[in-house]
Amino acid sequence: MEQDHGGNITAAAEKYNLNPDEIIDFSANINFLGPPESVLEVLQNNLSAIKNYPDPDCSALKSVLAQQEQLQEENLMIANGAVELIYLVAKVLNPNRTLVLAPTFSEYRKALESMGADVEEFQLTRQNDFKINVEKLLPRLDEVDIFCLCNPNNPTGQFLAREEVMEIIKYAARCDTYILVDEAFVDFLDSEVTVIDLVTEYNNLFVLRSLTKFFAIPGLRLGYGAANQELISKLAASHDPWNVNYFAQLAGEVALKDKKYIDQTKKAIVQEKDFLYQQLNNYSQLKVYYPEINYIFVDLTASEWTASRLEEELGQEGILIRNCNTYSGLGEEFIRLAVKSREENLVLINKLKKLI
Repeated sequence: MEQDHGGNITAAAEKYNLNPDEIIDFSANINFLGPPESVLEVLQNNLSAIKNYPDPDCSALKSVLAQQEQLQEENLMIANGAVELIYLVAKVLNPNRTLVLAPTFSEYRKALESMGADVEEFQLTRQNDFKINVEKLLPRLDEVDIFCLCNPNNPTGQFLAREEVMEIIKYAARCDTYILVDEAFVDFLDSEVTVIDLVTEYNNLFVLRSLTKFFAIPGLRLGYGAANQELISKLAASHDPWNVNYFAQLAGEVALKDKKYIDQTKKAIVQEKDFLYQQLNNYSQLKVYYPEINYIFVDLTASEWTASRLEEELGQEGILIRNCNTYSGLGEEFIRLAVKSREENLVLINKLKKLI
């Protein structure tokens, strides 16, 4: 069941002969609170609207986002998940030489290679706790057309401060290199690191956001990007018509206005990530990286377990974890665990007590 992403409950249920409802999924980094009640209610109340085509311009949602991000609507594009925009940027910019982190989200490489680009890697190391050395990174930008920066990074959870990202953007602007900054998990951070406000200042910057993870609506597929108006116009001219369905647009519009849910999520994530981290940190055989967001990166090297063996053992018990052996630069020594509810976290911890 090797795959490049977590969250494949259907495949897991079939493999382990389980009911999907019996599975606890730590492999996908989705808000454990589930979708806002406001979203579920508005979807149920508007089912009859399925008979109409969705707004091809996502006007209502774009208006909400423009107000939230303090940008013009012309600086924004809504997409069928953030991944659609990664492929669109690769298509429109059509770069030759490109740079990605290793390890990082796999779709950057796939999108760039689909356009025939040469993809180079900037290696992150365990000796440096997988942190990005900006001083060493900058000279590499002279050599490439586009650099994809996942901030916070997936799967390591490490992130650069806003000032460091700005340093990268400014340097890249001088050498005519595009910077794609993927902020899919930035809403879970306590720190303010976003650079989305800089898209009107720097023409070499594209900022990517996801709405599915924080608001727990991955089945609807919803993301957005921000850039200068020229690039947004080119992207809009290149994507498929009606790329965002009506219910996704409606869910995004309502979710962004649900301040109570947003506050509840941030408090719950802080509480449960600290609890899960402390529990995992009790195992001397595990190196547990402190979680800044809603997932935890774990090094199994000192234990007797490989990622695949642990994935299989827990999978048979209905517990899914993210085996990181499909990430470039990692092997059988690393796993990633989403932060879940207290009850679900305890199920995982109690199972690990018997294994490690």
